[in-house]
Amino acid sequence: MALCTHAKAARLAPPSSSTAVYKEECTQCFDNYDMAAGIDVCLTCFNGACPDAPNNHAHQHAMKSGHQLALNIRRVPKHPDVGEGLPRPAKLTKLEIKDEAADEASKYEYKTFVRCWGCTGAKIDADAISTTESIQAVTRAIMHAVEATKRSEIKAWTEEVTSCEHFDALPQAVADGFSLDDLHSCSTCEKRENLWLCLSCGHVGCGRRQYDGSGGNNHAIDHFEQTGHRVSVKLGTITPEGTADAYCYACDDNKTDPRLAHHLKVFGINVLAQQKTEKSVAELQLEQNLKFDFSMTTADGAQMEPVAGPGLTGLRNLGNSCYMASILQCVFNIDRFRDRYFPTAADHFAVCTRPKPADCVLCQLHKLAHGLWSGRYAELQTDSDGRVAHQAGIPPAQFKDAIAQDHYEFSTMRQQDAFEFLLHLNKQIDIADRSVAGGSKAPTAVFDFKTEERLQCSECRKVRYKTQKASSISIPIIKRVLDETQNQQADSVDKLEYAPVAITECLDKMVGDEEVKGYRCPSCDKLTTAIKSTRFATFPKVLAVQVRRFELVNWVPEKLNVPVHVPLGKLEFGAYRGQGIQPGEESLPESDEDKEAESATPQQQQQQPVDEEVVAQLESMGFPRVRCVKAIKITGNNGPDAAMNWIFENMDDPTIDDPEEPQQQQQQSAADPEAVEQLMLMGFPKDRVEKALGATSGDANRALDRLLNMVDDDDDAVMTDRNDDSAALEASSDASPHGDDSMLKTDYELTGFVLHKGTSVHCGHYIASVRCGLTADDSKWFMFNDSRVASQSEPQPEQAYVYFFTRTDD
Repeated sequence: MALCTHAKAARLAPPSSSTAVYKEECTQCFDNYDMAAGIDVCLTCFNGACPDAPNNHAHQHAMKSGHQLALNIRRVPKHPDVGEGLPRPAKLTKLEIKDEAADEASKYEYKTFVRCWGCTGAKIDADAISTTESIQAVTRAIMHAVEATKRSEIKAWTEEVTSCEHFDALPQAVADGFSLDDLHSCSTCEKRENLWLCLSCGHVGCGRRQYDGSGGNNHAIDHFEQTGHRVSVKLGTITPEGTADAYCYACDDNKTDPRLAHHLKVFGINVLAQQKTEKSVAELQLEQNLKFDFSMTTADGAQMEPVAGPGLTGLRNLGNSCYMASILQCVFNIDRFRDRYFPTAADHFAVCTRPKPADCVLCQLHKLAHGLWSGRYAELQTDSDGRVAHQAGIPPAQFKDAIAQDHYEFSTMRQQDAFEFLLHLNKQIDIADRSVAGGSKAPTAVFDFKTEERLQCSECRKVRYKTQKASSISIPIIKRVLDETQNQQADSVDKLEYAPVAITECLDKMVGDEEVKGYRCPSCDKLTTAIKSTRFATFPKVLAVQVRRFELVNWVPEKLNVPVHVPLGKLEFGAYRGQGIQPGEESLPESDEDKEAESATPQQQQQQPVDEEVVAQLESMGFPRVRCVKAIKITGNNGPDAAMNWIFENMDDPTIDDPEEPQQQQQQSAADPEAVEQLMLMGFPKDRVEKALGATSGDANRALDRLLNMVDDDDDAVMTDRNDDSAALEASSDASPHGDDSMLKTDYELTGFVLHKGTSVHCGHYIASVRCGLTADDSKWFMFNDSRVASQSEPQPEQAYVYFFTRTDD
């Protein structure tokens, strides 16, 4: 087709270095540029979309946005030339950059053309495009741009690197015989890769030797040990902008050189003339993590039969993303989640008002559900020997970017706690679904229930009952060493052998009585000891259970490999139901102060000092400082174990990471009318919104957390007059979206679990096991190890970290 009116009238601008360009995968499904139809990249907003059936999201995007022009990109593998070897690399005679895409260019070629959706998707002739400089400039920029998800991955892998004093007033003296011609190889061993230039004298040495024998020969660090020259820069990473990988041997860490251009000028190197020829440390870390084979930690999975199909689609590892993949497989196996996002994907895409689907949490939830349950991307592969191999899986990169946006932990590429991600996922889903029918469609309601807390003064024997909203429980683990003599030589708790325990023992301990020393009784009006216990007030449709498998040993967090026996059939939770106030019990009087604080008022808790050594130990486990400090104060500075247990017990408290504020300031905070209106648009009543804003000093985000997770004041009333079944049933029906079943039905079956292998939640590997089927008798179990999915005839939940139990409402 010749140049159309849409192309002639187009006013286009190339993407800047900070513009997200989606050119490898559709932002609304998992079709990608390796498929026959390729990917259409919008020339206006750079959204990527599939241009063919069954979804044709490119046409939908054009109709909704009015952006008619798109660049179609299709990647095609090259066939190696027969009879000719690869050419030898040219001798490196100067400091210059090789094209980082050279390796990919030798394997693939790209077929591109411009199409106009205003003309029914017709292809515009290349000769016609060549006459329009603006379109050519945009298409060139798209082809050279870094794919948006890859750029965010590199950014997430990049550690925060700062400068140090050793780069300031750096003494420099060019060594005798120095020449720019010597920069292409190590001065000692002639290695040509991973070269480091000493900024003090100009010596060029190779990098460190790796454990597998690869890397350099340590000649750069040998030079430091011989001369004391502290700082160096990696050749090949220098850019015209004056950045490069720098290292300080005195600090033994990666650093930045704020005066790099000045320091290199001493050696006759002009940074403006440099081009990047080697991958940076961040890029190498990303590449290594993506290539890492986790099968070493899940060897049993390699022996299982690979499977693929709807609901059996693997999730590709993005580099330390197994914690997310394992939780997503368990959650999207729940009917409520699947039915909310899978069959309704097309409906949502048609009405979504967000300009870019990649930035919309709901769009990415629908995309993920379609990818997991459509079966379109679940195809078993064949290895080089013709045997059936595991599927490739789908990459949840855009989902991760959307759900973890700006989160201080989940937005990074470091390993995270799978249970904490479950809590974060549910919170983000609640927030996103609030924009649709006031959140009435949010599937997270299947996790919701209420707990009943009973507190009794040991002297006056009066009691107080309080209900709290919850979405999961955390149960303690019981340690019984099998052979004390045999295990005395074990150097860590993860190497000890423990006797198996039943999950009912852990549940019994969870609901057992706990002493609260220093409790100020409002009836006795003095400090006493109280007895506290927590049970279920209502029961959820799906119960998420975390097992507290980690404890501090000699200030180091270590894992407890205690086998927990969990039946694959029915498990009855009725014994853990709360009964409410009983005949003959007398309620504690109400008070304006928080009478249930352990030994101090909130103001006193804020003023009491904390042991910074304990804070440091808890922070080393990955917890944020505000959480650590709060845990230490609330537990009365009773050491790291007590603080860590409090953190695990209160993981789903929406205010757990709220900064401390004086109570007086909280009471005087005025509600911002704009924030009130914003939260009311999400379906919350005005009185609750104002109260939440007042309790959070007007912070809308923290107020939203309280609204989503805290029980309404009307439900916080002391539970009285529950002396018969009808009263209990009426109270539970009013408090729960599940109606009568939330109180009457207490039979559960295990339907999924997440297993952690490793010594810490922040390292190692997560895998998931999921039961597909209605009941334990007619269902099958499957193991999800990232992209690899296999049939599992004998699931092994004994060492699981998170369990999912589904209530049987037969």
